Amino acid sequence: MNRQSLFPKSLRTAVAAALVSGAALSVSADTAWMILPKASTSGLMLMHVSRNTNKKTKLNPNLMFDGRKQYGGKYNFLRIRNNDACTAGINEKGLGVIITGGDPTDDKNPPKTNLSFDSHSATVVMLRTCATAQEALNRMRAAFAKKQIIGSTIYLIADPFEAFVVECSPAHFASWKLPHAFCTYTHCWKLPGMDDGSVGTADRAQWHYQCEWAAREFLRREMEKNKGMIPIAGSIAVSRINANDTEKKTVVNAPCAKNTAAAYTLELDPEYPEYLSCVYVAFGSPRHTIYLPVPFIASAEPPKVLLNNRTVTRALEKMAKADPKAPVDPALIEQENKILSAFIKTRNRARQLLREDRNDEAKKLLIDNMNKQAAEIAEFLNK
Repeated sequence: MNRQSLFPKSLRTAVAAALVSGAALSVSADTAWMILPKASTSGLMLMHVSRNTNKKTKLNPNLMFDGRKQYGGKYNFLRIRNNDACTAGINEKGLGVIITGGDPTDDKNPPKTNLSFDSHSATVVMLRTCATAQEALNRMRAAFAKKQIIGSTIYLIADPFEAFVVECSPAHFASWKLPHAFCTYTHCWKLPGMDDGSVGTADRAQWHYQCEWAAREFLRREMEKNKGMIPIAGSIAVSRINANDTEKKTVVNAPCAKNTAAAYTLELDPEYPEYLSCVYVAFGSPRHTIYLPVPFIASAEPPKVLLNNRTVTRALEKMAKADPKAPVDPALIEQENKILSAFIKTRNRARQLLREDRNDEAKKLLIDNMNKQAAEIAEFLNK
């Protein structure tokens, strides 16, 4: 694909002018998006976030399955974490939650207590106690009413049927139900009333909205290519575009920056969420690694061949050494497409087994396939 075609000349010119004028684009954005089932080729809800790191933070992404016994909640859930922080996750009912930072505000935080809702504890509470996106939204609204919110955060919340965006800070709260095909988000407030307390800067806003715009434009092109639908490979492809995929001498900040160190796509299944909901996870820059499908039923024992410090360290080293102007390796895309195709066939077979009440066989099939694909990815990346 000609990447220049994604970015209209008028906007490329405007962005170039802004950069020449001296705007200091020194901030970093976690870019996220949600795609409704009616717009995905699988017919399943898709949620994505790309995680960035900075000089102060050493990102060590990992997965952790947290049973209901450990947290005393209603539901088992899989959290995606950086150290002990929960940045995203899914639960056995098919609820998915992603956080991305909000604009800094001048709100005064309430005194911190065991009932305080910072972004990570709020994510865990929603995953372990809520079965639907509406329940999770209500839980967050109640926490705001009780003055339990600490910090400024944007939450993307979805179940297999509907999706919401929640923007909140100690003094501001707004929510929105996604009505159309998809939405893209970074760290900037967009809902009415939320920017009243914002102390964000112009360069911050410019950076974040460029990332968001680039993702939105690419998703539109994916829909044009696929008769109004977006395949999982198309959503993953968005996470790989960067500023160098645009017209020469023009810079557009995009979801995959030099410091993008991990990315995750959540796929929420309405029929058998505790088995077939899935996290596609890339440990390392999406431009230099392959997404592994991790079904929820298999996440209690994720593959050690990929989920270890050595793999993450190698991925980050590869990202640091890679030429940011180099295109994505075609062999990597070819290998990933094989992984995705094989997983889709395996999931279809597992779904049929579940419909026949052959649950143990379905579970074994999914776990065996995950471990096999993890080994294939590790072998490819270590060459």
